[in-house]
Amino acid sequence: MARELSAKIVNLPRGTGVDMSIVHRWLFYKAFLKVEFSGSAPTLGWRLRSLLKGHPSKGLVMLEDRAYREHDFFNFTLERRRKATFNARLAQALFNKLDQKLWLDRVMPSVAPPTTHYLAGRQLISLTGEILELDALLSLLAEKGELFLKPAGEGKGKGAMRLVQVPDGILVNGDRVEPRQWLDGFSRSDPTGYIVSDVIAQGPWSQAYFPRTLNTLRVLTGTHFSDHRAALLAATMKMGRPATYPTDNWQTGRGGLAARVDVDSGVLAAGLFYNARTRRRDSLEAHPESGVQIRGATIPDWQAVKSAMLRLAGLLPYPGLVGWDVALTQAGIVIVEANTGPGLDIHQCHGSLKQTAEQRGFWAEMRM
Repeated sequence: MARELSAKIVNLPRGTGVDMSIVHRWLFYKAFLKVEFSGSAPTLGWRLRSLLKGHPSKGLVMLEDRAYREHDFFNFTLERRRKATFNARLAQALFNKLDQKLWLDRVMPSVAPPTTHYLAGRQLISLTGEILELDALLSLLAEKGELFLKPAGEGKGKGAMRLVQVPDGILVNGDRVEPRQWLDGFSRSDPTGYIVSDVIAQGPWSQAYFPRTLNTLRVLTGTHFSDHRAALLAATMKMGRPATYPTDNWQTGRGGLAARVDVDSGVLAAGLFYNARTRRRDSLEAHPESGVQIRGATIPDWQAVKSAMLRLAGLLPYPGLVGWDVALTQAGIVIVEANTGPGLDIHQCHGSLKQTAEQRGFWAEMRM
């Protein structure tokens, strides 16, 4: 969306006398309105507040009371405008998950996701160069036992499918289907641009929270525009729940749980979610399904994780802001994907993102 809006701005005729800053603000405010009115609000009161503050009501209700009162957060319209300007080159280079896979295979193959194929119309293309018909997807599933499919150009788990081979068919996101019938329907949906990956075997620490999903760490890094130095701005542990299967998506508190990670120690705070009964933000000390303690738990080998993420951010082809989804496995970390237009609510709902000199220094370079 941000890239489309930028294109509209760039293509405005010169010499029209239009104040470009006003046009820029208006286009992104229209984008905000589309987000705000495409779903239900917590209450009408929160929707009215959102129109005044330029931030979706679902995000506002998840903020700490102090942060909301003092406007100590980045609102949607400002955040989108700045990312459209400052993250444009990085987004063009690494927006697509297939591009991310190929880049990681070159610069840090040990953390690259286990993507093996992509779909081009009715063709299954191996990253080793073998070209197969789409029917081969069922043979690949029978060989592997499980596969994960997702659109290479989408985020927030949209279109993600976990395929599991079972004796009398296959499971697609937990639902049993007849293989040939499912494949015929899938092919008619124009699956071009999907990537096909092995299922990542997460380590026992993250798996314990909710074994049905890959529970990932969202790490927010900023690579400075002045000297390409990498900064770790925030980290949040995501945990799936039954409604989020097959992903761990937080969905602004309506999906899984999100627990702030202390970037110095790797220790988790409580898991944050939206309480539909009270219509307010709420927190849990332990995961409601597994009972595993959240508050006070520590990310395994946190210093090694932190070091690897800073090194990776420093290798980006362009400076900018990235939200990395990181799987914690027994062999080390695996980058599930790199979000070049990361939302900030999952981090700033826990507290201000302007607390440290390092944070403030990076945001100053993005004029935020």
